[in-house]
Amino acid sequence: MQGKRLPLTLTILSLVLLVWMGTRASWRIHDLWAAPAVLLFFFLAYQFDVHVPGLGYLNLDHVVAFPAIVVLQNPVLAGTLAGVGLLVSRAYRRGFGGLGLVHVWGAALSALSIALGGAFYLALSRGGPEQSLLEFAIFLSAMLVMTGANWFFYVAGNPSSLKAPLRTTFKKSFVSNLGWVLLSSPLVALVVGATREERYVSVLMGSLTLLILVWAMRLYGGLQEKNAALIHATGRQEFLQQLSLTTAGSLENESFLLTLLSGLRDFVPWDRGLLLVLPPGSARQPLLVSLEGLPLDPHAAKEALLDLLEAPELREPRLVTGSAVVPLLLEGAGCQVSVAVATTELAFGVLVLERGAGKDVFTGNECKFLELALAQIAGHVQDEILKKQLMDTNRKLLRQTDYLSQILKISNLLKVHLDVQTILEKVAEGIREGMGFRTVLVSLYREDEHLFERVAQAGLSDRWEEVRKARPPAEQIFELIHPRYRVGSCYFVGHADAVIGPYDILPLNPRLPKEPDDWDPLDTLIVPLEDKDGRLLGIISVDEPVDGKIPSLETLRALEVLANQTVNALESAQIHARTRRQAVMDGLTGLYNHGYFQEVLAKEAREHAESSLPFSMLMMDLDGFKVVNDTFGHLAGDEVLRAVAETVRALIRREDIAARYGGEEFALFLPRCDASTALTIGERIRSAVEGLRVHVGGGGQTASVTLSVGLASFPTDGRDHHEILDLADQALYQAKRQGKNRVNQIA
Repeated sequence: MQGKRLPLTLTILSLVLLVWMGTRASWRIHDLWAAPAVLLFFFLAYQFDVHVPGLGYLNLDHVVAFPAIVVLQNPVLAGTLAGVGLLVSRAYRRGFGGLGLVHVWGAALSALSIALGGAFYLALSRGGPEQSLLEFAIFLSAMLVMTGANWFFYVAGNPSSLKAPLRTTFKKSFVSNLGWVLLSSPLVALVVGATREERYVSVLMGSLTLLILVWAMRLYGGLQEKNAALIHATGRQEFLQQLSLTTAGSLENESFLLTLLSGLRDFVPWDRGLLLVLPPGSARQPLLVSLEGLPLDPHAAKEALLDLLEAPELREPRLVTGSAVVPLLLEGAGCQVSVAVATTELAFGVLVLERGAGKDVFTGNECKFLELALAQIAGHVQDEILKKQLMDTNRKLLRQTDYLSQILKISNLLKVHLDVQTILEKVAEGIREGMGFRTVLVSLYREDEHLFERVAQAGLSDRWEEVRKARPPAEQIFELIHPRYRVGSCYFVGHADAVIGPYDILPLNPRLPKEPDDWDPLDTLIVPLEDKDGRLLGIISVDEPVDGKIPSLETLRALEVLANQTVNALESAQIHARTRRQAVMDGLTGLYNHGYFQEVLAKEAREHAESSLPFSMLMMDLDGFKVVNDTFGHLAGDEVLRAVAETVRALIRREDIAARYGGEEFALFLPRCDASTALTIGERIRSAVEGLRVHVGGGGQTASVTLSVGLASFPTDGRDHHEILDLADQALYQAKRQGKNRVNQIA
């Protein structure tokens, strides 16, 4: 009942609008004698519409509508005759008992759309459409108004027609409506002009030309239907062959069963379906599976299917139609078919499918296909059971091999390197390629700096350096993700609300909008990246849809799902990063450890050498550290090491790399730094350590140390990092021998 309210409401509104148009407008009826002929032509136009597989139905209602409007000079009457003609056509096909609300609704929207298109034409046209380009443009616009209104009303009453993939849906609607209108418009224009001037020979000639065109389309449609039937049959055969790979365990796998139902429904459509499976060789309870959702009372449905499975007549598909149907799943079902998943010896389940009243009855070919598919599965399951009974030992060995494979698979997954940058780059590229946006930008929220850092992109490679350097303040982004712009979990800021700021990225070659649903260069669409606690991690910004249209709700939902997956991947990557950080950091000081420092040093030194850039090394060792340990104990020594490490960390640049080299020895790599600058940094660190006083123990005592530093630079002191490291170490020991507490550069 809920699904009928919207079409009923729209039908009433359409009829009210038609009546209002008829009473308010000043149209008169001319040549009323032509009304029966117009009604007949509308009936024929709808009766002999052309079905083109994959594209839809093409009919001639617009061909009849505009000559009728010209003759009758009353678009409301012409629309009403069109609606009546459509109803009569459907009644002729189905009988009056087969008419339903959906047919009345279709007739009402056809009548209203033709009335609107005709009113538009009569209001603007002064001569025939063949008189001038302007008149033809008015005529063509009226035809598009009629077709667009028809499509709009249809979608309004049947929103589910906009199903994914949207590109295919729009293609069908365009070809079956606008494309057909545009193709036939010149001939229709000639017929309308000839009708206006009562040149009936010209009307006849134009009509014959149109009939030839329609006949050609019917031939094309027939060939396409045969081709589609051949493809359908081939698909069925391939599907049956694929089922031969099924194993006995498949009937215990709900995912496989859902895939099976989905494959069957591709060839045998149904409204509601339910599969009962008895897992072979298992203590599990019977399993219920459905693509449309389980019944409200699954237990009662399970009992009914078990009773049905025991019925002797179910050895063959059982088809019930009309009043004999006892609906199991769908209220008011018009037909029902039951097919067993069984061999001549064993039964493994039953499949029950139902279609609503007014839908086509299941054909014999469809029932036979279901029987073959399910019998093939049942036969293979039975074969597997026999094999298991005869090859028990071999099965155990295979199971052990499978366990080993799973262990190996998990081990390989644990070795996968999770990199935040790579994840975000893949997300950006995936959105660009798979969801139809020319540019994608991913930014992470740096809460400590209160800004957003742009970290990944797709479609902005030529401007990436410039774009990446701009780091929008958090306030600017928060204004865009305000609740008033929220659509689902996304945020859409239309161009009317847009305020261009210094951090905005505008398309280089923008496409200006022409229609209300066109994407404007100033439109903004943002998908937030939020964790499960609602904390904002970042945003994904998309721009320039390939189709030039504002993204649909389906696209937004897909972006939301992708954002959730991205957040999960980021959280996993962060956990991985923390684990890796713990592996490369010194646990006591928080600086890098010796092994990681050597790894980074080799990499950085090689890159500096290839780019002819200088770098420097400082090797540092604490003076008097043994005295601290001997006097205050090793815990006090640890406090001193931590304090020295914190001092070093506070005095170096962001790109410098500090490490605890071992014991009380520290190392510092200074990228793009010559000897004089390194000397200044080393002296600054030495002086800070000299003035350091570390509280130890509970008696207010303090410990102090000094620092000896050895310095070497590339390329002035050595040819590679090995030599630089060795020379810095030598310089350190020279500083020790020269009295300690000094910075010494290798001679």
